[in-house]
Amino acid sequence: MSVVNRPPVRPLAEPHYDASLIDIRDSLLSAPLLLIGGWLFAAGWPLAYPNTPIANGARMVDLVFATIVILNGCFRVTKTRDESSDIVTIVCGACLVAAPFVFGYFGEDSGAGLAYLSQIVTGAALMVLGLASMALFRRGRAMAQRAAAGAARAGDRTTARTGAR
Repeated sequence: MSVVNRPPVRPLAEPHYDASLIDIRDSLLSAPLLLIGGWLFAAGWPLAYPNTPIANGARMVDLVFATIVILNGCFRVTKTRDESSDIVTIVCGACLVAAPFVFGYFGEDSGAGLAYLSQIVTGAALMVLGLASMALFRRGRAMAQRAAAGAARAGDRTTARTGAR
């Protein structure tokens, strides 16, 4: 198609800015999720986990959950528009908080260094992040449903006034 035969461009009646709560949830809350996953991956080095069997077990817990959290964050950035990633985030956080107690490396003298503290704080941060994201998603979905219902009612009133079907 040549430039001369190109169809005319329709100007928009008003600019379209889509900054709904769901979009904010997907963009702003995904970056901290990826950063937390990166922290879980690298936490053994700055916190200097000792080379003991129990600390190596704590390191494996960090690596497993780092993988899950990073994959969840990547999936969330690219595709997710529902609550499933929030549920995965909350469950990962709860598992990280419970891990030091379940596997027996809670406390300074456990032989795992600061692994227990890192996992409890990181797990709590994940749970807060997941709950905040879920709340934003539900609120954004409710606002979108109310807006759609209002538009449908406005369309019904217009149809009733004009008599058109």
